[in-house]
Amino acid sequence: MRYRAGILLVTLAAISMALFTCGKKGPPFLPERVMPLRVGHLEAGREKGTVVLGGSIIGPQGISLKNENIIGCRVYHVRYSLRDEPCEGCPINYGGFKEIKGKVTQKGKFYCPLPRIEKKGVHFFEVQLIGKNGGLGARSNRTKLRIDE
Repeated sequence: MRYRAGILLVTLAAISMALFTCGKKGPPFLPERVMPLRVGHLEAGREKGTVVLGGSIIGPQGISLKNENIIGCRVYHVRYSLRDEPCEGCPINYGGFKEIKGKVTQKGKFYCPLPRIEKKGVHFFEVQLIGKNGGLGARSNRTKLRIDE
């Protein structure tokens, strides 16, 4: 009888140690890369039939900066018909994004032309900068552009 209690105690101890010990609990992962810059005061306009996004480049302390580590941007875009325009504070589901690689700065400011956006409607945009290491900056403010013709 004594041996059964001892065997039961040792078995319970082994099971509890197996459940609560350190070890691999999930797949390994690298920390997400972060870009310290973001686009501030994003605005959308049209130049010669092309939609152009512009704004300032803002650093972590809210200071306007120009940085050579920017290699592109992610543009979030959605179009609504002129009749179904959402309210000013309504949430917007962009559904996806387009990555633009290359120079997206001009004279120390953010400047990104977007060809092939010509449909009538209300267009909403947000932008994230992409750094050399692949890190993403914070999203910009939301801006809208109304195309009537």
